[in-house]
Amino acid sequence: MKGPVPLASRASILAAVGAALGWWMFALRGALLFGAVGVAVAVAVGYAGARSPRLAAGVALLTAAILLFDASTLGWGGTDAPDGSRYKASPVGLSHVLTPHAPASDTADCGWYGASGYAQDCAVGDEVAFRRLQAVYPLVIVALVLGLAGAGLGLDRAPRARRMQRSLAAAVLLCAVGAVVLFAGSLRPALAALTELPVGVGGTLGTMEMSLAMLLALAAALEPGHCSVGG
Repeated sequence: MKGPVPLASRASILAAVGAALGWWMFALRGALLFGAVGVAVAVAVGYAGARSPRLAAGVALLTAAILLFDASTLGWGGTDAPDGSRYKASPVGLSHVLTPHAPASDTADCGWYGASGYAQDCAVGDEVAFRRLQAVYPLVIVALVLGLAGAGLGLDRAPRARRMQRSLAAAVLLCAVGAVVLFAGSLRPALAALTELPVGVGGTLGTMEMSLAMLLALAAALEPGHCSVGG
């Protein structure tokens, strides 16, 4: 980075990224909502960083890590089956909701990590795609650990701490984006139950939390050593 990115420029970058993430999840209303969220994150981190950039970025990364932890086992996508049932998929398992419109519905659940809490293993479709799908959860956990490491640097007053923190924030962002891309690209062919269905990814609580974690990591990566408000 050649010099500090002014706050107005950081807000514009986060607004654009937030709008893109929002459009992916909820089309126009999502773009408007997450564009505004991006601006709010940039302003909050930026003005907090006027006092302590390391601490402000650390809090942003700690919040991102908490969101990543929660999102790691939530649904990221799914589909409605022709028989009226519904599939919900997370980075650790698949839940088949048999009567989704009933007040209480039985489910047939399977997983590929213990974090799913499901005893049954999922039937695998394409083996290569399934291995990619299995990489999603560990990638989220790596992002979480990097976020915690970056948050810890918020307490370090050494000049190099901020540079290391920016690098860790960028790594959190890359891991989170990579996890979502892997999930979207591998989910349908990886699981035998979904290979013939039009599966969608996005628009869930899990992907909303992932998107917010990305914005927080980006804000932490862009936050300079001091707050520059000018454009």
